[in-house]
Amino acid sequence: MKKLEYVDSLRGIAVLAVILFHSNQIGRHLLAPEILNKISSSGIYGVQLFFLTSAFTLYISFNTRYKNEINPVRNFFIRRFFRIAPMYYLAIFYYLLQDGFGPRYWLGDKTEITISNIISNITFTHGFNPYWVNSLVPGGWSIAIEMIFYALLPILFLRIKNINQAFNFFILSLIIKLVVTYFFIKYPLIGNEQFWNGYLFFYFPRQLPIFSLGILLYFVVIEKQELSKISANSVLALCVLAYLQLVTNSSLIFERHVIFGLVFFLFAVSISRYNSFLFVNRVITFIGKISFSMYLVHFAVLHWLNYFKLDVVSEIGTVNYFLKFFIVVIISILISTFLYKIVEVPFQSFGKKIILKLEKKHQNISKNKSNEI
Repeated sequence: MKKLEYVDSLRGIAVLAVILFHSNQIGRHLLAPEILNKISSSGIYGVQLFFLTSAFTLYISFNTRYKNEINPVRNFFIRRFFRIAPMYYLAIFYYLLQDGFGPRYWLGDKTEITISNIISNITFTHGFNPYWVNSLVPGGWSIAIEMIFYALLPILFLRIKNINQAFNFFILSLIIKLVVTYFFIKYPLIGNEQFWNGYLFFYFPRQLPIFSLGILLYFVVIEKQELSKISANSVLALCVLAYLQLVTNSSLIFERHVIFGLVFFLFAVSISRYNSFLFVNRVITFIGKISFSMYLVHFAVLHWLNYFKLDVVSEIGTVNYFLKFFIVVIISILISTFLYKIVEVPFQSFGKKIILKLEKKHQNISKNKSNEI
């Protein structure tokens, strides 16, 4: 897997981008130059880089195991559960201790974290409720979206077999996003417009085009299929969507996060072919390995820096921002390395043991049946 080091680098860059954003959003911060605020605010799209990388790597994994395993779909969900659930459940427990059950922004007009909210997070269904999607675990909305994609992946894998189909799925995802989002903007399900619009950025249809780009990336990088194999009709359909956006002066088709997704797609293709030391090195690839823990942990680090008033270490806004970012990254790495070793790795190994046992059991049953015949 050494040749895929760039995948860990993509994850490392993604989590650093997210921390870059939150370092300027959470806790106290001093006035910094506008250009720095714009750079840090773009870090929010690190989550989209996570989504793209996730779809890409899962397609690689599913393709390999689909050929070699007896029950690849079942095994896929076991692997995903033990990859995500242990750390996320620990995060649920921790953030309930840290923040309690009381009101917070993403609860909207709800006054407390309910048992139903907790259960929805445990079952990863919180992405379907605007009051639950991000109110318990900070950043938990992205985990909900990932889980919905996991549920769809076995179906998508059987349907999308080449670069043209992947490109068509990207176009379809843009249309689905446009139609569904337009409907929900026109007919909101809750009264608070600002809160509802925030949820509509989080929900799955808005993020589907990013996952589709990850699948497209698989066919370009791993299958090495040329973009020239994409049909003229497919390219024309994309041009029509671009034309519609221009003439209607609407941003609901190629939204900012989709444009970032396209940039990330090109960036991923680039570093997959040219492992630039600037982006693919030991530090960033290591951060990529522990990126899931870092994503969940850095919110707590920012919270405690603010609580002890340690998030302002310089009176100069720019200096303070970079020092804060550096401190959060270092502390998050230390905590996440520990959690990666005692939580993530053991539970992933446990999941693998379950799969091996189930595969062996199935083989024995099949062997016994063949002997009976």
